[in-house]
Amino acid sequence: MVRIETVATAPEFWKALEVLEARRSNLIANTVRLAEIPSSTGHEKERAREFRTLLEDALGEARIDETGNVLGCLPGTGSGKALVVTAALDSPYGPSIEPVVEVRPERLTGWGVGVNAFALASLAELARTLRNHPISEASDIWFVATVGSEMAGDLRGISALFPWLSSTCSRAICLQGAGLGRLDHWSVGTYRGELTVLTPGGHCWRDSARVSALRLVMKYSQTLESLPPKGLPRGLYNPARLESGDAWNAVPSRAVLRFELRSDDENDLQRMIRSAQEAAEALVQDLPGCQAFLEQKGFRHATGLYPDHPLVEGCRRTQAWAGLTTTLGASSADASVCLHWGVAAVTLGLGSCVGIATSQETLDIRDIRPGLRQAYAAIVQNALWKENDAPA
Repeated sequence: MVRIETVATAPEFWKALEVLEARRSNLIANTVRLAEIPSSTGHEKERAREFRTLLEDALGEARIDETGNVLGCLPGTGSGKALVVTAALDSPYGPSIEPVVEVRPERLTGWGVGVNAFALASLAELARTLRNHPISEASDIWFVATVGSEMAGDLRGISALFPWLSSTCSRAICLQGAGLGRLDHWSVGTYRGELTVLTPGGHCWRDSARVSALRLVMKYSQTLESLPPKGLPRGLYNPARLESGDAWNAVPSRAVLRFELRSDDENDLQRMIRSAQEAAEALVQDLPGCQAFLEQKGFRHATGLYPDHPLVEGCRRTQAWAGLTTTLGASSADASVCLHWGVAAVTLGLGSCVGIATSQETLDIRDIRPGLRQAYAAIVQNALWKENDAPA
């Protein structure tokens, strides 16, 4: 791989970077513009249309595919397989939210303004810069904004691009607006389950001997608490939502538990999933009239790149060059699907953000140069990747 220290000696590299940083006001304006378009998971169409306009203006051409993703390609002159750069279109809030951004000289505050909107706006600005200041011998670069990355979306946007993407691209850089200095190189294995328990129900006094659906679900949850290992590999059980109850004086006849099992080891994740399935089957055995249904709502494999992988090492160098201290980590986002399909992928954090996934999500905009610099440098470096430099 071409080192960033070598790439950064070219005058055109610095000229492009100066132009990118000079468009700070445009980047901030587009961040606000995108953030104020409601875009919960499954309701991304309006934001997708707006982002297509931005990407089309940046690249000259962009389209929305059948799944709802926005795609644009910057053709290169190199012989290597393409690079893909992604950001998410959806934000982590419900469809009833109408986001409004508070703009101050030093920060932006509002639903989804940092994690998603800032990454999307940055994606368009990076595309514009790279088109106006082409890199000699670079590969094709695909810029993709994906749907379904949050909550119940189960990464359906990025998943719909395969197997095509794996035949076209060998590397992926996924952008997130939060986590400046963050470099996620591992995919957290995730199982999202929904357990529904049905029982006859009845009156709490007259029918007190009857089984409560709520108590059964609580018993099941206690069983799952014991599944994650105490040490390594790291794992967890997260009971996310519990619904039950018909009236104060009724024995609950229905209860629904939504939960996640996570692990950074695929074998351990599969062990926990099997145990959860067996526990669901055993829950209502010998209980006449009672039923339990466990449904998978989402799944992501535990896989990743080791710290010495060329893509990880290269991105660490670009972060150091940009003056950032790298924090290696793991996440469960678009890179997870890329890694599962054999495309080397990392996630880069672009900015400093607090209050994530709340109405007080706040993006620090006093100095956004380091995040942009590392992203631009990482894209340039990987667009010059030759397939015989290192295995993907």
